[in-house]
Amino acid sequence: MRLGFHLSIAGGYTRALDQALALGCQALQIFLQNPRSWKWREPAPRDIRQFIQARHRSGLGPLVVHLGYLPNLAAAEPGLYRLSVTRLHGELALARDLEADYLAVHPGHGVPGPASLARVARALAQAVAAVPPPPLLLLENTAGQGRELGWRVGHLKDIMALSGVPLGLCLDTSHAFAAGYDLASAGGAGRLLGEIAAGLGLDRLKILHLNDSKGALASRLDRHMHLGLGAIGLPGFRQFFSHPGLKAEAAIMETPRRHQADEWRNLITARSLLSGQALLPGPW
Repeated sequence: MRLGFHLSIAGGYTRALDQALALGCQALQIFLQNPRSWKWREPAPRDIRQFIQARHRSGLGPLVVHLGYLPNLAAAEPGLYRLSVTRLHGELALARDLEADYLAVHPGHGVPGPASLARVARALAQAVAAVPPPPLLLLENTAGQGRELGWRVGHLKDIMALSGVPLGLCLDTSHAFAAGYDLASAGGAGRLLGEIAAGLGLDRLKILHLNDSKGALASRLDRHMHLGLGAIGLPGFRQFFSHPGLKAEAAIMETPRRHQADEWRNLITARSLLSGQALLPGPW
């Protein structure tokens, strides 16, 4: 399994590649636009070519793109729904132009129930019809804050079935724990991965978002923490990575960043977990 971080595109897409190489990453996740704005900035064709060439030279992969924060694919309000679907189409097309492998999306916010799930499925189906894979769209599980959909595996299963198009899974460990999947307990990883196997199929699990949880079990709080220093802890992560059904292509960390040393420490911890070595958390 390859390791990487979500890194900033401030200064350009190629700048994110430079950061990834400086950290020693093998994989990379980025936003394509300002994630907190609807404003669209069209990259120059030259910048796209330079990014593709630099990525090929670097050997970094997979490249994961994450949809911004504002689109809500479950929105009941027609104007917001149209805006969200249009933004998804635009980011998926740009991800294709950049030769990304995956685009991760949250299901969105809405009244729990079939109508909300159907809206998400319809949006995804329209996007895939317009821009067939690659990149493959990945549904990401959520912590269940507020009216977030997708905090249970069953939500994601229903959306995928309703969409009728090829979709994959991005599994966030912090979100799963906050949603009530006890990855810190003995057998917790087996129960979660078993539910995925029975509902979606483990072959759909392409990418991990590897984050510890600042929030407690079933807190429904989306609060990421450094690996081994949150409520999941290193024993929980060691159990998770020892599960034979876990065959994701890459683990992307979205851990807090005060200094580059935080990322180096998380990367060292992740490598130790993958190798099965014991590592005790020290002072940060």
